[in-house]
Amino acid sequence: MNKSDATKAVIMRAAIIQFTRLGYEGASVRDIANEAGVNIGLIRYHFGHKADLYRDTLAYISDQYNEVCLAALAKARSTGSAEEIIYAWLSAPITDWEDNTVAGGEEVLCFLNRMGYESPELTRDVYESHYSYALQEWQDALQAHFPGMNRADWLWCLTCLRGMYFNIVAHNNFTLWGLPAIQGKEPAIRRLAADAVALLQTYLR
Repeated sequence: MNKSDATKAVIMRAAIIQFTRLGYEGASVRDIANEAGVNIGLIRYHFGHKADLYRDTLAYISDQYNEVCLAALAKARSTGSAEEIIYAWLSAPITDWEDNTVAGGEEVLCFLNRMGYESPELTRDVYESHYSYALQEWQDALQAHFPGMNRADWLWCLTCLRGMYFNIVAHNNFTLWGLPAIQGKEPAIRRLAADAVALLQTYLR
């Protein structure tokens, strides 16, 4: 990693910390500069405005997230198990994340959780270009096990699954709500996957 890339990584790491703690509106460029130990001019040189920094950081970690989760999904698909498909995707940022240069897997999950509370106008372009295609691949792999569900029921189940998942993974020093960390995240995700399959199967009866 050259000096410029190293500096950008430091700034993005600081941005993730501040945006997760304070949200987009609450975090200032000065907060991020102080966290990174750089001057504001350096942030503007590398990223431009605050919105550009937010989107560039989100795009960077989304690429990492997709790579880790899609690799786990490929292995899970070979098992032919809906539970494994759910578990592999949800647990991958915790179990398989290796590059902590900008953020660890759990930090990324907390940032993505916070993203869900930001203005859609801020995140829509990055979500559509860097994040949604991989998520759709996981949803398609899972939905293939439940072909009889109508779209409304399917989206409701996914919304519930996402909410319960982030209640498990987003409770640490980066959490949105400031709640204590949940111990044993992997077993909790495994139970969630089993419960989700049981719920989904009720729609096939």
